Amino acid sequence: MKHFSLVLLSLLVTTGFSHNTFSQTLAYTLPPVVVTATRNTQSVDDTLASVTVITREEIERTQAEDLLELLTGKAGIDIINNGGRGKTSSLYLRGTSSEHVLVLIDGAKMGSATLGSVSFQHLPLSQIERIEIVRGPRSSLYGSEAIGGVIQIFTRKGKKSFSANESITIGRYRSTQITTGASMNNRDSTLSVQLGYDETGGFSAQKGNDADDDGYQNTSFSATFGHKFSNRISLDTSFIRAETKTEYDSWVPATDYESKGVQQAATARLKYTPTPEWEVTFGLDQGRDESQQIENTLKTDRFDTVRNRVYLQNDITLNDDVLLVLGFDRQTDTISSNIDYAETSRDNTGVFVQHQWFMQNTDILFAFRNDNNEAFGNKTTGNIAWGYQLNKTTRLLASYGTAFRAPTFNALYYPVSGNPDLSPEESSSSEIGISSTQYWGNWNLNLYRTEISDLINWACVSACGGPDFFDDIWKPVNIGKARILGLEVGITTHIKEWTIASSLSLTDPKDVKTGNKLQQRAFRTARIDIDRNTKKLSAGATIMGQGFRYTDTLNSDRLDSYYLINLRIGYSVSKQWMLRLKLDNLRNENYELKESYNTAGRSVFATLSYSTP
Repeated sequence: MKHFSLVLLSLLVTTGFSHNTFSQTLAYTLPPVVVTATRNTQSVDDTLASVTVITREEIERTQAEDLLELLTGKAGIDIINNGGRGKTSSLYLRGTSSEHVLVLIDGAKMGSATLGSVSFQHLPLSQIERIEIVRGPRSSLYGSEAIGGVIQIFTRKGKKSFSANESITIGRYRSTQITTGASMNNRDSTLSVQLGYDETGGFSAQKGNDADDDGYQNTSFSATFGHKFSNRISLDTSFIRAETKTEYDSWVPATDYESKGVQQAATARLKYTPTPEWEVTFGLDQGRDESQQIENTLKTDRFDTVRNRVYLQNDITLNDDVLLVLGFDRQTDTISSNIDYAETSRDNTGVFVQHQWFMQNTDILFAFRNDNNEAFGNKTTGNIAWGYQLNKTTRLLASYGTAFRAPTFNALYYPVSGNPDLSPEESSSSEIGISSTQYWGNWNLNLYRTEISDLINWACVSACGGPDFFDDIWKPVNIGKARILGLEVGITTHIKEWTIASSLSLTDPKDVKTGNKLQQRAFRTARIDIDRNTKKLSAGATIMGQGFRYTDTLNSDRLDSYYLINLRIGYSVSKQWMLRLKLDNLRNENYELKESYNTAGRSVFATLSYSTP
């Protein structure tokens, strides 16, 4: 892995090629527009945050089978998986845990209110138009969970007068994916409907456990509708639902374990522009997470959580150089379960303000938010960012922000083990970076430091150390503190038919109390995507590697480093039909992302797709 990192770093440095050779062959592309970093529209080049944008074009080009494959190795992202498609997975963003990452779908907050994390493995890639990844704290705009950053997913929307799309993919492990959809767009209205079915026979999830294959099914549906009533008033709505069934291995080898679940988001957003300088947005959204555990065909634990939110946002242009954002939101989390929780709902009201100055060479941002939660009271967070244009091509940025994560229902109210006296986890993060747009592409380098206090960990609180371990009483308590240092380097270039994107992430996550490294995080991650597209033929490769990771808090056990090579090719049979082939894990690498859990071997997938020109 050490040699691989050095080779990839040299590729990062030399990807620019020479000015004389390629100055006449560039493919110019406009920077993508993002909304997640500031809750209003900005180009990536203008935002004062570390942002990655993944478009539908990139999703199709990489031929990723699911969302986790698409995100793995992207700047700052590390993913572990418990044994294949659809199995429990965790996403670490800049060394923070899954519970420290806020996930939105078209603005709706997702995640389980009982677990505190999002089931990334169940979010259907076929329904996704674009993904925005904002690295760094954003509690000053969104409230709880945005310690490591925010990942916002946007569903597919109508763009042409009429278009249709279909595809079918088959591959190893008896895998089949089928998608179909249609969209329309006229002068005032847009409509899109998409359907997807994803199934795999899988492989045995856990080593040394039940040897049968653990399969997965995902049936998904999404729809978006937008209408412009006038030049001042518009309405946008969206809906997405995925129903899943997952077979997995657990404690007892002879037991057949299965989980059925639902991931769902619904949004409605009304925009009104009273004057050219003032835009008002009123929104309603709902996120649902449902799960039913089954053991040997018998239903056991059930956890259904709902997040309802209403918000009002005002974007006020004070002059050509100043933009003010004012707003509030109210969120209600509710749970329904066969477990008798002490509390089954809680409310949170947040008020936020953001002030942006755009000057000739300098941009400045201030943001503050206060959250009032009936479980733990008030929490205030803030963010300040500064950007300075060194010259026409190079920009400096620096930022500092605070964030928090509210305790989950499991931590607060689970029978016997819940601790209603828990405080929120709190963080502070600082970052400096430099980015540049050159004749051959763009590059960036970012350094960051994050400190998290009042980490919630399990501890024995009664009858500890007695003769019978089962007499011990364990509860979650605020006892931990972590410090995370990191470096991110990225280079992207477009030259004629070539697209080359590279990223390198170095992370040093440490438990301050013990001095040990935080478990399950890889300290080095590198990825390079190389693609060439002509009128008829496209071909590409992804090389992705990670360094070792510790699997325990004492740092006595660890998983080895590894790297993967994935190849892909596509051929345009006609303007409507496309044939794609993909070879994953070319070297048939035997590696682990989670201790004792299997990963996929060398695999071939073929896709036939249709879309109206």
